[in-house]
Amino acid sequence: MRLLRNGMLRVQSTTLAVCLFVVAPLWMNHAVAQFGTGARSPVTKKQQTQVSCELLMVERVPPLAAQRWGEIFRRAGASVRVRQALSSDRAEITETKRGSLRQVKATGLLERDGSVIFENRRFRQSQGAALAEWIRELKIYGAQGSDEGKPGFGLTRAQFDRVFQNLAARVVRDPAGLQLAEALAAVGLPASLPLRMTPAASELLKKGVVRRAAPDGLAGLSRGTVVALLLNEAGLGFRPGRTPEGRLELRVSPLTKAAATWPIGWPLERPPITSMPKFVEIVPVEFEDVALVDVIHAISVQTEMPILIDQRRAFEAKIRLNDLKVNQEYRKMTWSGLLDRVTFPKLMRELLQDEAGTPFVFVTTRTVAQMNERAKQVERLLDQKAK
Repeated sequence: MRLLRNGMLRVQSTTLAVCLFVVAPLWMNHAVAQFGTGARSPVTKKQQTQVSCELLMVERVPPLAAQRWGEIFRRAGASVRVRQALSSDRAEITETKRGSLRQVKATGLLERDGSVIFENRRFRQSQGAALAEWIRELKIYGAQGSDEGKPGFGLTRAQFDRVFQNLAARVVRDPAGLQLAEALAAVGLPASLPLRMTPAASELLKKGVVRRAAPDGLAGLSRGTVVALLLNEAGLGFRPGRTPEGRLELRVSPLTKAAATWPIGWPLERPPITSMPKFVEIVPVEFEDVALVDVIHAISVQTEMPILIDQRRAFEAKIRLNDLKVNQEYRKMTWSGLLDRVTFPKLMRELLQDEAGTPFVFVTTRTVAQMNERAKQVERLLDQKAK
């Protein structure tokens, strides 16, 4: 690659070095449940949880209905008290801790039709099994309940902020050349936010993943983006969650449309003209029959912008990246426009930033379903971040 006197960039495939910022498939030892992301948590006394319920009567309720609920709650493993509602009462679920004892109190409404309501849950007397399952969830997870299937990963605003701040820290140790388990350990996650592999993730890795070392260029990006990139290439993702004891963790699981995972990058907070000025700089370009990966690397070097390639999705779409050749007749355009041209129609480029606000480019496959799902997922997380 050389710059001619007239300022035109000429790319020659015979002289262009190949040194891409590429996210390559890596391998994880499926037997490793903790990735060495921090010291072991200290051993604590096993926590015991007691659940008590209080049913408030706003209207007159038949006495027999109240008596039946007493037996239903007893079978579900919780004590219950029924009384007339006061003006200061409200339906809520609270939690207090004294040493190893956790006490959860659920205050709900006993309706005139005999049903009970706790926050956004309604139980009828015929739903004793569902009530018992909810009581069991309170005993395991406390007042917040299980985080599965809840928006914002079931975290409070304070918990979400704590996770985001930890994931926004930059990766100092370069994981280049390391296999997946070692590369994840090099990210430097704190002991207070361990990475845990679920059984489903272990099973997926047993089926076999292409073994490739971590690429260059990840040092300096944020922890969240680097972990998401590394796991993505093995068909995995992660989501923050709460343990039954209330501690936070990052759970690794297979990527599916149904499961929400932490995204690879976030929408730019500032327009490209200010966040990545070199990437939108207009330059003259011309080349013929040059390897796509060489052009991508040239753009990355000229713009000083990390360009990450979704190798896994490209492989699944049967796109042989190393075999693709591209052409560009003489024309003046931005580097962003050039990357868009050479990757179209099989690939697309996304302009993103990591959790710390560092801009980067992500090249992945171009499918409408993928684009829509990613947009919805990021939008939900941004809503949680803004609350």
